[in-house]
Amino acid sequence: MAEGGVGAGAGSGSVRPLVGSMPNLHANPLVHLARSHHHHATHHMHATHHMHATHHMHATHHMHHGPAPPASPSSASHSSTPGSSAASSSSLYSEDATADPVHVTSVKEAWIRSQLREREGEFCEKKNITVMCATWNVNGRRPAESLLPWLSSDDLRIDIYCIAFQELDLTPEALLLGDTSRSLPWESSIEATLRQLGPYRKVSSRQLVGMLLCVFALEHHALHISDVRSGAAGVGVLGLMGNKGGVAIRMQVYDSTMCVVNTHLSAHLDNIARRNQDYKEVCRRILFEHPSSDQLYSVFDHDHLFWCGDLNYRLNLTDFEVRNKIRQEDWATLFEFDQLQQQMKSGAAFDGFSEAAIEFAPTYKYDPGTACYDTSEKHRTPAWCDRVLWQGPNIVPLHYERRELLTSDHRPVSCTFAVQTKVTIPKRKADVYQSIVKELDKMENETLPDATLSHNSVTFSDVRYMCPQTHVIDIENTGQVVARFRFIPKLDEKRFCKPWLWVNPPFGMVIPGEKMRIELTAYVDNATAPDFNYDQAIPMEDILILHLEGGKDHFISVSGNYIPTCLGCFLDQLVRHPLPIRHGRPVDDGNDNLLPIPKEVLRLVDVLNDHALDHVSIFMKPGDAATVDAVIEALDCGEDILQAATSSFHSVAEALLRVLECLADPVVPFTLYNQALDSSASPAAAKALVATLPQTNSNVFFYILSFLQRLLEHAHTNELSPERLGMIFSSVMIRPPPMTGSETADARQKKCEFLLHFLR
Repeated sequence: MAEGGVGAGAGSGSVRPLVGSMPNLHANPLVHLARSHHHHATHHMHATHHMHATHHMHATHHMHHGPAPPASPSSASHSSTPGSSAASSSSLYSEDATADPVHVTSVKEAWIRSQLREREGEFCEKKNITVMCATWNVNGRRPAESLLPWLSSDDLRIDIYCIAFQELDLTPEALLLGDTSRSLPWESSIEATLRQLGPYRKVSSRQLVGMLLCVFALEHHALHISDVRSGAAGVGVLGLMGNKGGVAIRMQVYDSTMCVVNTHLSAHLDNIARRNQDYKEVCRRILFEHPSSDQLYSVFDHDHLFWCGDLNYRLNLTDFEVRNKIRQEDWATLFEFDQLQQQMKSGAAFDGFSEAAIEFAPTYKYDPGTACYDTSEKHRTPAWCDRVLWQGPNIVPLHYERRELLTSDHRPVSCTFAVQTKVTIPKRKADVYQSIVKELDKMENETLPDATLSHNSVTFSDVRYMCPQTHVIDIENTGQVVARFRFIPKLDEKRFCKPWLWVNPPFGMVIPGEKMRIELTAYVDNATAPDFNYDQAIPMEDILILHLEGGKDHFISVSGNYIPTCLGCFLDQLVRHPLPIRHGRPVDDGNDNLLPIPKEVLRLVDVLNDHALDHVSIFMKPGDAATVDAVIEALDCGEDILQAATSSFHSVAEALLRVLECLADPVVPFTLYNQALDSSASPAAAKALVATLPQTNSNVFFYILSFLQRLLEHAHTNELSPERLGMIFSSVMIRPPPMTGSETADARQKKCEFLLHFLR
């Protein structure tokens, strides 16, 4: 966890998110969940860019142990007015979210903090700084020319540089093993360039394979930069390879918070949906730890957010039309066909972000070393792949431009901003604090509390595995005094709700005449899916007790309909389902219909064995997200996989990886994880360990390995290698136990070596 950052999948159940310490934020229902919330967007510099509500992906808190729910496009989102904060004058989201709400004592203090955020204009002054965000896809090249034309500014002295690279390293070693040595020449080149421009100090850097993000600041500003954290998320095949994804650095600049994200999204003209999904995954999975606690916050939980990189969005015009418009320098017409601005308009991705007017030629794709657009056989259509966006108040773009460095097939881009940061005046803040405390004390000393709920029952329809579904209940303070509430357990129970139900906030405070939103989210993950999938007679229902301190209890009835799936099951459960999981009940041990291997694995491998052995880079390239879902649906319903896959065998391959990855206990069980790492150096030890696997696990292990050996027999056409397959399949067949944190590069290498004993 470099510099306190939390990368993809690195969060543990002991970590809780930051709620209530950042301005203008919304708390959310799920820990580690980056969910969509709406804010009115700031003005876009293009006349063609319409305003839409911002889909904020925030980290949130929870009341349960175990893996936290991920974001989902199907998550409910709710709107708020501009300038609303995480805890407005009418509500509170507590920071102590993992505490039992029965014993919480910090409700008052957290509410006061929320009021301070709303009144910060009374005790904060503004300080102007200039920030340059610069991005360049270097196409695997090393520095070969001066960076001064890119990073210098004729009329401004830059206070903070945020410099992003993509494709620093395109070698298999970098993709599979995370080798980061290629960044060193580029970092040295940056430092040498900035020494010519002023006394700059490196604040931080973060790398994920070919993506590198560096932040530098003038020395007198660097003294006022604190709480520097970084995070990363790969969104390659199953998020396992860092060929695509993002890195981020957050920091406090004076008394404002700032976050910078560098992403490299999926390529190719028709891959719009995948790019949108990559964006959402990066939002969901990059989380930062609070420096003095185990709370988390997301990239959106900052005053100022900058997003740059090779976003890879293209132009929906023919190559001839694009090149003709470039010759005419008709940027406005070209921009109408830009995929990124279209996705921003529709709210499908980067909703609420702004971009300065583009008044330069497309930055991709050139013949390296020349001023000519692509003349190769592929004849790539030029596009504005390289972009700089921003979100947040008090940000004004000054210069948005490209530079003519010829090393790569991309041109570097930079955008310089004027940014207003906050500087707190302690004496004024103390005075505001005292006035808030006095106001609260007055309200508390008058009479008994009373509150009403907008409704006392919630029904979730068609709850699916790993797809959170949220409903909202409003609690209104109808009394004359502050109303404090908390959810309490039922008699003889330790938790106040079932493990598949998430409540946010679990406790809080509402002042008279105001309302507060309580979100109830149904979320079925590996901890709860096995029971629902195996015994479909188990009802999805619960009763919540909302206790009003000094008042009466309110009861909320919760029910739902879970859709069974092969995902999130144990292997021993799947082999007891000879029929599709939605069309039959499990059989008992000894039954003649008991399967040696789950039919889902058999069906997927059969399709790949019959149709995809010679498919180039099978398992190395991601499938289409919607098609992968369709393939899983076909497995659950007993429908034709080929028809669902629509000839996308990369999607079938990813579906197989997903089935293995989502097993409640992996092929090599959690209990044998450390032994697998220890036995990786010896073929004999690895084979001895496999001999101890439960029978079903052993059957699946050797069936998958037999299929992989068959794939390698076609390596001359599919371009696979034992090392590549070993890295991919070891990541889903040998997984660390839950709650153990992120895996080290050494552990990933040992898992790969373990499987290689059976592939070579």
